[in-house]
Amino acid sequence: MSNILTNYQWIDEPEQVANLASKCDKEVFYAIDTEFERSRTYYMNPALLQVMLPDGAYLVDLLDEQVAPVMFRAIKKVILHSGSEDLYLWHQLTGSLPDALFDTQVAAAVCGYGLHYSYQNLVNDLLGIELSKAESRSDWLKRPLTDAQIDYAIEDIAYLPELKNKLEEQMASKGIRPLFDVLMSQQLENVTVDAHGEKLFLKLVKSQRFKPEAQKRLWQLLNWREQQAIRRNKPRNWILNPQQLCDVVNRVKCKADLFKLGLHPNMLKIHADTILAELNAASEVNTSDLPVMVKLSSQQGEQLSKMKTALNQKCASLGIDSALIINVAGLKRMAFENRTLSDLAAWQALS
Repeated sequence: MSNILTNYQWIDEPEQVANLASKCDKEVFYAIDTEFERSRTYYMNPALLQVMLPDGAYLVDLLDEQVAPVMFRAIKKVILHSGSEDLYLWHQLTGSLPDALFDTQVAAAVCGYGLHYSYQNLVNDLLGIELSKAESRSDWLKRPLTDAQIDYAIEDIAYLPELKNKLEEQMASKGIRPLFDVLMSQQLENVTVDAHGEKLFLKLVKSQRFKPEAQKRLWQLLNWREQQAIRRNKPRNWILNPQQLCDVVNRVKCKADLFKLGLHPNMLKIHADTILAELNAASEVNTSDLPVMVKLSSQQGEQLSKMKTALNQKCASLGIDSALIINVAGLKRMAFENRTLSDLAAWQALS
């Protein structure tokens, strides 16, 4: 794209973003991407929103807190690639989500390119254009942006509308568009579902073979850690990492035990009493309130095997990865809950 550095506008003032927002048609799909930083915080630090309109690319500076919500709310339908984090940022800044979504990575998977197919590979395969990822890890909070960063930022949205058109054609020819529509609805729904604590709980209980009382202590600590991370806007692992969580669960009987775990002195100075209180309160947790460990009966195991076979056969006939419909862990949970493939909206879309 020879004119990529000239065919864009930089937006960093409320009046500019208001004018840009007024150009947006709620019925039109706009290509977007975002840049942010999150290495030292719980919440994302927004840096940049890239938007492709018919008259060119716009780079919206998100360092001004007044700018971001206006622009996000003006766009009702979006095209993006691997957009989960973009949608999380969208929801964080506005408390809302777009009305409609077209994720080109998911569309590529539906068309048989495989899961997690990169934007660069897709642009290369469908458009014959090679892109660089050299700036993907650069400092997007620093101003001014470099020409290389601007080039990268615009390239990340420039080809999305054309990719959408080509992938829509492929889905139509395969008769598989209903599946994609279901997956897009699910992707939007999942933005507001935070299963991090439950997933880590199940992982640690399995690896550490925690008994019920230890499970209660772990669940209590995980909930406390989440509250602290949110309140202090710090990464969860900066509060207590998984190994520290296990050490506290396994080894702490009194306050003195906390000082034998190698935890940061300032953390202990502030939170030692609270952590001990949380551990003591764990005895009041109802076992029924804990995330359920999936253990299949022999009959459920047979049902799981049948579902795997049916799923793999159907997906193989369509040339798509079965994990696009449901992964192994999800399939196992379905068997545990005595549900079948017909309960899945994505499976129904294949019928």
